[in-house]
Amino acid sequence: MSSHQKASAVLTEAQRIQILSSLSDEVQKRFYDPRVSKIEWPANLEKFRLPILNSPSNEAFEHEVMKLLSSLGSSHVGFYHSDLNRCSAKMALCAAYAAFPCEDGERWVFQDVHEGGPAAKAGIRAGDVLIGVNDQDFRPPRHPSFAMPSTASVTFLTRNGEATRIVTIPKPKQQRSQLPQIEPDPIVSHRRLNSDTGYVRLAMYPGNIGVDVANDIHAAISALGRVNRLIIDLRGNTGGGVGFLRLLSFLTPDRVTVGIFSKGRLRSYSGSDARHAFVFDRIPRRRWMLYPLTVKFFSFVVIRKILRQELSIQISTEGLGPQPFHSRVVILADRHSASANEMLIAFARDNKLATIVGEPTPGRMLGAEKFKLPHGYQVALPVGSYRTDTGENLEGSPIAPGVFAPFDPVSARNGTDSQLDVALATVSRL
Repeated sequence: MSSHQKASAVLTEAQRIQILSSLSDEVQKRFYDPRVSKIEWPANLEKFRLPILNSPSNEAFEHEVMKLLSSLGSSHVGFYHSDLNRCSAKMALCAAYAAFPCEDGERWVFQDVHEGGPAAKAGIRAGDVLIGVNDQDFRPPRHPSFAMPSTASVTFLTRNGEATRIVTIPKPKQQRSQLPQIEPDPIVSHRRLNSDTGYVRLAMYPGNIGVDVANDIHAAISALGRVNRLIIDLRGNTGGGVGFLRLLSFLTPDRVTVGIFSKGRLRSYSGSDARHAFVFDRIPRRRWMLYPLTVKFFSFVVIRKILRQELSIQISTEGLGPQPFHSRVVILADRHSASANEMLIAFARDNKLATIVGEPTPGRMLGAEKFKLPHGYQVALPVGSYRTDTGENLEGSPIAPGVFAPFDPVSARNGTDSQLDVALATVSRL
C-alpha cells in the first residue's frame, strides 16, 4: 500500500486515540505562549474529544483537531499529515482572502493574489468573490481545503459576472521546519512605477535561511537601477524563513540589531540576552556556504546545553551600505502580512526607515517547530518568543500603519489598486 493510500484510508478510533494522546503530550511538553495557561488544555481536550473521535473522514478529523488547537489562542499552530495531501486555500492558491459583505451576505473576497500562483494562472484577481469549490458553496467562517497535487473547479464572481475555472495545484516543495505551501513564480517581482520610484513585491520567504530568495531580492533591487524612492509590497506575505533579512538590510547602511529570538519561556528582556546570543547577521550568497554556518551554529547549541543556558539568536542587518532611496521608503502591509514581515515592519517603524501604509498586521510572531505524531501526522507548535531590540513582544499586537489605507473590494474588482495608489502618493511626498 502506498503512503498516499495509507493517508487516505479512514483512521480507526484506536488510531485517533493514539494521535490525540500523543498530541496532548506534545502540547503539555512543548507549547509556549506568554499569555495562555495550559491549565485550560485538559478541559478543552475533553470538550473536543468526541467530535474528534467520531469524525466521518480524515479531513473532518483534521478539521476538529485544528479546532482543538485553535482553543490555545495562539498563532503558529498546525496539524496535518506528512504526505501533505491537503492544505488551506491560502497555501494552495498563493492567494489570501478575507470576509467582506456582499449582495447575498458575507463572502470570502480575494485580497492578495500573487503573480505566477495557481489562482493567478486560473484568472482569479484581487477583488473577485469566492463562491464555491468543486460544486460546494463556501462562505465565512467555512474555508475550502485543497489536495496537493490536484485540480479543482473554483467558482468566483468577477466584475463581468460569475466564472468557473479549473485551478491546477502542483505538489509543493519540501521545506524543512515550514508548513507545506505552493511557491508562486516569481517569488520576488519588481518594476519601476515612474522615473524615480521602484517597486518590489515579496510573496514569501521560503527556506529556513533563504539563500535563493535573498539573492532574488538583491537582484530585483539592483535591476531597478538608481531609484530615489522605493515601495516594498508585503501584502499577502505570511512569512517564512530568515530570508527577509536581505530586504531589511537594504533599508539601513549599517549593522544594526533587529531583535532576539529566545527558545522557551518568555523572560524579562536584558542586555545579557544579546551578550550570550548566537549572532546571525549575514545570509550566505551560495548554498555551500551554509555548511560552515551550520557547524558554527550547532557548536554554539552544544556549548549552551553544556552550560545549561537557553538558546537565543540575535538577528542583525548585514551592513549593505547607503542606498539612494534611504529615508524615502514605503512598506505596503495588510492583515495577511505576518510573522517575519512583522519583524521587518517593526524594525523599520522603530528606526524611522520607512512609512507603513495599508492595514494593521495580524500580530502572529511566535517561533514554531514541527513534531511527529503517530500514523504520519505532525503538529506545529510555538516553542519560543521574539522581542525587538527595544524589548517589545509583537505576538498578539498588530502593528498599525502610519497611513491607514483599507482594502477596497469594489475598486479592486474594477482593476484599481487603491492601496498602491496611496503608497505612491505617500512616497512621492518623502
